[in-house]
Parts: sequence; structure tokens; C-alpha cells
Amino acid sequence: MNTSNNRSVRVLLGAIVFLLGANLLVQMNQAGGTRMAMAAGIPDSGAQAQTTIDQLSELNKRVDKLQSFLESGNLSVKVKETKAEK
Repeated sequence: MNTSNNRSVRVLLGAIVFLLGANLLVQMNQAGGTRMAMAAGIPDSGAQAQTTIDQLSELNKRVDKLQSFLESGNLSVKVKETKAEK
């Protein structure tokens, strides 16, 4: 009775080892997919946000410059006279 009990414990342990090994392979493949995506050139969202902030800062400088020009009074508008009606 002890020998059959011993054998069934070994079979169960072997099955557990096999399942844990399969689980480890699946986990490694999923992590590898993430690494491949990063290596494939998918952009970093933090870098994208920083680029957007930099562009907005540059746009803000241009708008401030335009506003100061308009407020200075140096802008003049010339209107062409239309020809008299016949």
C-alpha cells in the first residue's frame, strides 16, 4: 500500500511540475511580446506628452509676441478705394 501511495504522489508532483513549467513558458512569452512591442518603436506616452508641452510653450510665445505687436499700435490697415460706380 505504501508503494502505490508513493507512486501516486510522484505522479501528482510530476503533473504539478509540468503545469508550472507550462505556466512559466506562457508568462515568458507574454512578457516577450511586451519587449518586442517596445523594440518595434511604439512611442513612449511620456515623451509624446513632453513634445506636446514643448510645442504648446512655443505656440504661447508666438501668441504673446503677436498680442504685444497688436497692442503696441504699430499695425496699420490700408484700404484700397474702389472705383466709382458708372
